[in-house]
Amino acid sequence: MEGQRRFFLKMLIPAAVFSGAAILGAQDRPKPPHDPSQFPQDVPPQSALPPVPKPPSKIQLKANQREIKKEVDRLFSLAQDLKEEAGKTDTVVVLSVAFVEKTQEIEKLAKKIRDLARD
Repeated sequence: MEGQRRFFLKMLIPAAVFSGAAILGAQDRPKPPHDPSQFPQDVPPQSALPPVPKPPSKIQLKANQREIKKEVDRLFSLAQDLKEEAGKTDTVVVLSVAFVEKTQEIEKLAKKIRDLARD
């Protein structure tokens, strides 16, 4: 009886491994090409893509630069205020709502500056 169990397990494990490999291998097979008659004929050609937007003008770039400088100054001011507030309060014991709100405001401002710099 013991020998039959071992024989059964010896045969079961490789069968499970091979069947699992076959299932996983079936997922990687390339799909057969589609019949072009299945697609509608009124699909616009690939060349009808929307035009690429023009790069920003010098006026827009200068306006972005002024905005970035203004926002960086504001960010610096907020960071200094946050540093002072962190020095005054013991953030281990008490974390004030104003402290959390100020950090969120700094985060939003930093994201705004990042977005302006990307444009």
